[in-house]
Amino acid sequence: MTESATEAITQLTAAQHVQADGGLRLTLGGRPGEGAELTVEVAAHPMAGDRVIGCANTQVFLGRETRVHLADKVLDVRKDIDGHYTFLITTPN
Repeated sequence: MTESATEAITQLTAAQHVQADGGLRLTLGGRPGEGAELTVEVAAHPMAGDRVIGCANTQVFLGRETRVHLADKVLDVRKDIDGHYTFLITTPN
């Protein structure tokens, strides 16, 4: 996770009043290199079988299929002029 992604997750979970167990669940509909759709949702807790990735008091929850495809990737975010976040999956430099 980049610092920007960590900050965005913190803001999103706080806005949804998610407790300390909560975080962001990522679901990837296929392989990242093939234009797969990334679904992002605030979650109160991980689902059974989720892998929990923690960084700077934030958490990301990844299901089995998603974590396989994202094992060597970085989660980043961009914020548009209206304050909306777009999460991106990138390859480390």
